[in-house]
Amino acid sequence: MKIALQKPGNLAGISDLLIGLTFKLPNSTAKSNEKTQKTNLFEIGEVIKELDGQVLGYLVSGAKDEGFSADEGQSFITSTLGKAKAKSVGILGLGLAHEQSVDLFRRAGGESFRLAHKKRVKKLDIALPEKTTVPLFDVVQALTEGIQLASYQFDRYQTKDKKTNPVNEIEIHLPTAPTAEQKRGISRAEIISQGVCLARDLINEGPLVLNPVKFAEHAKTISQEAGLAIEVLDEKRLKKEKMALMLAVASAALEASPPRLVRLHYKPRRSSKRKIVLVGKGVTFDSGGLDIKPAEGMLDMKIDMSGAAAVLGTMYALGKLAPRVEVIGYMALVENGVGPHAYHPGDILISRKGLTVEINNTDAEGRLILADTFTYAIDHDKPDTIIDIATLTGACMVALGVKTAGIFANDDGLFEAILGSGVTVGEAYWRLPLNPALKEVLKSPLADIKNCGDRYGGAITAALFLEHFVDQGTKWAHLDIAGPATNNKPHAYLPTGGVGFGVRTLVDYLTGQ
Repeated sequence: MKIALQKPGNLAGISDLLIGLTFKLPNSTAKSNEKTQKTNLFEIGEVIKELDGQVLGYLVSGAKDEGFSADEGQSFITSTLGKAKAKSVGILGLGLAHEQSVDLFRRAGGESFRLAHKKRVKKLDIALPEKTTVPLFDVVQALTEGIQLASYQFDRYQTKDKKTNPVNEIEIHLPTAPTAEQKRGISRAEIISQGVCLARDLINEGPLVLNPVKFAEHAKTISQEAGLAIEVLDEKRLKKEKMALMLAVASAALEASPPRLVRLHYKPRRSSKRKIVLVGKGVTFDSGGLDIKPAEGMLDMKIDMSGAAAVLGTMYALGKLAPRVEVIGYMALVENGVGPHAYHPGDILISRKGLTVEINNTDAEGRLILADTFTYAIDHDKPDTIIDIATLTGACMVALGVKTAGIFANDDGLFEAILGSGVTVGEAYWRLPLNPALKEVLKSPLADIKNCGDRYGGAITAALFLEHFVDQGTKWAHLDIAGPATNNKPHAYLPTGGVGFGVRTLVDYLTGQ
């Protein structure tokens, strides 16, 4: 799908669908009536006037007749009946101008693509309003991301009713002549979108196909494409490195799906003052172990590797974008199975760090593999910052719902930076406390620490467990993405299934370092 920029005044060209973006007027109402039908409910700038002229005034009058008021996502499309080179013209609402954001234009790109896809058009033109408070570079990048992410389909297993994407050309019409920087915004957006879609593919794949070994093999291919160094630790190496927590989780599925720890290294050409480690939870399937989940709770547990998928998608994008910060990405890959060799409730394990851990729930496995990986990364890479991303707790969804990720951090500046990146890219986070009063529930009479606390505050106690494995002086943020990792129905640029949540946040944060 080719995306290009056009200068102003080129709206009379050949197109299958030409959409003008417009804002809602502050004094307009959501529904028109006889009194308001003759009043403008939306901004009619030069772009809308030109489109209206192409269909002899019917675009504006028809939109008014149907109650179009430019609420965000609201659209009106009409055929030109051969009166113009474009086959159809339309308008898409952006809501109130004073509420605009970067993500608004990302959503607008997604909605524009969905309109074009629904009408099976080959060429789509999108015309921007004359004035936006968001810089045009960000508008272009966001629109492109929205288009690319909305075009995503995971249909490799569909043999019937498979819908191909008819849209092969998109032109974005700017209010000023396009610059070289804005054109770079398109290529940047395409790279980031590729990283997100890579993560989506992994999340949507079945666990029979995507076990730890296959995931690691896929990471090797991606590392070559992105110019990253890669190291893969197999079960023998993990044993040598004393990764007992990770090996315990993997024990039941060891024969069929042996664990892997993948380390990807992006090193900039110039030496970097910063060294940041990403750690992704990669449980390719989570049965719960001997504390087995009920059937309905196991149905979507192939997504429990969404954190590792996000790390791989992020590292791919970093390799292509080449920022000036050194980043090491770890993917801790295991299957939490059930079998005669499974680890047990009541086991006491010695972590790589040397802390002993009493297992009181085998379904609290993600924190175990992350803990050993933290220690390995600190020993080998000596990072100044660690950011982990994991579908860690159902408790986080209870607290925040399914659209918002929880974020824990031991450093306010790190938290603010990640949160700011989340706002920019349209991924929602909410800070939860590392409440020291809850450390009491992790105390064990037999070991240094238990792997699971009480029912209440489960997201917090999981983070407090992980904090035991972060060295003093190392900045750390923990992203619990259990809710927003998947989506149950399509919306704007988010598909049903794997979302690739976190990739865009991490890329924005890291390229800003």
